[in-house]
Amino acid sequence: MTHVSLTRRTFLRGAAIAALGAGFAGGIRPARGQGDTPPGRIAFVRRGDIWVWEGGESTQLLSDGAASDPRWSPDGTLVLFVRNGNSFSDLMLYETTTGNTVQLTQNQSWAQEGSPDYVATSNWVIDPDWSPSGLIGFASDATADGSLILWLMDDPYGSPYPAASAQIEDHIEGVSLSVDGTLAAYAARTNDDNGRHTYVALRDLTDGIAYVLLDEPTGVYDPAIAPDSQRVAVAMRSAEGMSDIWLVERATGATTRVTTDAQATKPFWAPDGSWLGFLRMVDYRFEAWAVPIDGTSIGEPRRLFRFRNLDGTTRPDWTYS
Repeated sequence: MTHVSLTRRTFLRGAAIAALGAGFAGGIRPARGQGDTPPGRIAFVRRGDIWVWEGGESTQLLSDGAASDPRWSPDGTLVLFVRNGNSFSDLMLYETTTGNTVQLTQNQSWAQEGSPDYVATSNWVIDPDWSPSGLIGFASDATADGSLILWLMDDPYGSPYPAASAQIEDHIEGVSLSVDGTLAAYAARTNDDNGRHTYVALRDLTDGIAYVLLDEPTGVYDPAIAPDSQRVAVAMRSAEGMSDIWLVERATGATTRVTTDAQATKPFWAPDGSWLGFLRMVDYRFEAWAVPIDGTSIGEPRRLFRFRNLDGTTRPDWTYS
């Protein structure tokens, strides 16, 4: 079994560090005098622990040491996250009202740790999302051939099941679900005349039919479906290796640039679509930024927070609950 998620996260960290020289050159700068602080709470990860930003202040929510990818429940009382282990990872649920943590999957092998059987029979779960509809989606290699496919759960305590699929796709990652739970966006890997790269696809979860939303030879990844489901925010790499955030119209495929030379990834929406957040790396540390969006109008980006140990491979998650 090929455990590609570790390779992916190692690559992302290396790519971010390699891009440090870009700094603010030609990119966005901290904005001043831009009005009110964005509303709501943003969950993010620092050194394996889950933190929450609210009103300009950051506080620790859960000390775990191996957490990634926190996702708020629709009512904001639960946090779904991934706990990473030795050659495996599991979905966990943190109850903010009680402080309890519940393990939802069992992906660690029962074989002797470190043995070939242990590695071959352990599984990964990566990049979950929790739709306001209650549906949970994630990628996992708990398959016969070890490929990463899209899995769903109707609620956090239900059994995971493979999503309907009418086609074969290679290595799914970066799952994003629509508000009504009928669509999933994700990045998938392809090999063509331009080499190996990722494209972003949209799948109808009722019939399993997927279509390519955006495919560029330099790579498109980290999709985030807007709350109105009409646009999808993505990260797209330029020929020079610079990553920026773009908006893609579902109906037409038209693209709109959000950032320029920002080395930006991991876009995430405010629940009402009035803000679009993203991560970028500057001066050897990751930063979270947000840009106001009003219809087709994109405002000036502003920095929300920065930490040297902010996990740049984890997409933050925004709630108003």
